[in-house]
Amino acid sequence: MMPPVKIVTDSTADLPEELYQRFGISRVPLKVLIESQIYRDGIDITPDEFYTQLRQGKLASTSQPAPGEFASMFEELTKDGSSALCLTLSSQFSGTCQSARLAANMIKEKARVDVIDTRSATWGVGLMAIAACRALSQGKNHDEVKELVDSLILKMRISFLVDSLDYLERGGRIGKAQAFLGSLLSVKPLLSVKDGIVCPTQKVRGKNKGLERLVEIVEQEVGEAPIICAILAGADPEARDILHQKAKERLNCQEIWLGDVGPVIGSHVGPGACGIIYYSL
Repeated sequence: MMPPVKIVTDSTADLPEELYQRFGISRVPLKVLIESQIYRDGIDITPDEFYTQLRQGKLASTSQPAPGEFASMFEELTKDGSSALCLTLSSQFSGTCQSARLAANMIKEKARVDVIDTRSATWGVGLMAIAACRALSQGKNHDEVKELVDSLILKMRISFLVDSLDYLERGGRIGKAQAFLGSLLSVKPLLSVKDGIVCPTQKVRGKNKGLERLVEIVEQEVGEAPIICAILAGADPEARDILHQKAKERLNCQEIWLGDVGPVIGSHVGPGACGIIYYSL
């Protein structure tokens, strides 16, 4: 009998607690610093609490887990002879992947842990983790699941809209979207994540047009092909509902998850960000 395989993510996968429990996914939290207070992402602070503080004008910064935090998690998960697959936020956004790799190296004599740079963020990581858990439940082994995740990295798409580029610029995560700086007030930047980097798509006047355009972009890319997707927002449930309705009506979604942009990613995109993350089946 093959030893079991454990799936681990960092907290920027942004899955709700219920899904971590349902699929048996473990997570290592990043930290959010708001003024002098440190919170563990997804554990000590909810998205609503976080965005309330941002809207009060408080500044947030983030920090990655230390290698020792990953090592403790890996040792705990593999002490029964299991191996582990750890899916992390894009290495272009954070040193989290490097921390996890150092940790896997620290315990390599004891256990097999493969760290995968998903080149993605938020529910892009989460959707891969869910797919990995489902593959394991169907009897796939460590190498087969790793191969599946590697294939999803190439297929995962993130299209999103931000109310302002200020947060991406301040956090140094603006990538190629720098070209959009200095936009007019009512213009909303549409962005994507490609090869783990934020890239500009286009500028749209007004949020409703932006939401419409997000769905059009997916339509143009996948046509009627079946997709699995997640619709997210940072403290803008109304925009998420509009996007959800449009996606249900116009895309061939085999599964739609609704989620929040969590505090770590939210500190870089700001309140009001919303988007669609998807891959073709």
